[in-house]
Amino acid sequence: MSVWDPPHVQVGGRIVRPYTMTGGRTSEGEQQIALEALVIATADGIRNRHRFRWESAEIIALSRKETAVIELAALLDVPIGVVKVLTGDLRDQGAVTVTDPPAEATEGEGYTDLLNKVLDGIKSL
Repeated sequence: MSVWDPPHVQVGGRIVRPYTMTGGRTSEGEQQIALEALVIATADGIRNRHRFRWESAEIIALSRKETAVIELAALLDVPIGVVKVLTGDLRDQGAVTVTDPPAEATEGEGYTDLLNKVLDGIKSL
């Protein structure tokens, strides 16, 4: 940003408030999606990707292979709450499937290994 740019204008990147991406909705009150849940696009979602707004269409594009919700947030550079709401919407519309980790996967050494792999993936971005 230069000294000549008005303070409310961000140079580079998008200026979209998170609440506009979700219509003001938050992930609270909806079925919770875990940070490490895996998202994969359905054939119908891929076929109809062009019908969705930018963020949702990008979630579909990025989840052609299984991708963790937390990784989608990092790749899109949007808050995790936004990704959770949009992913829930896409799941409800049949555009993606969301696989939550088994309950036993959230305990013990295996869970720690999974979180470390996710963290390593985010750091490599």
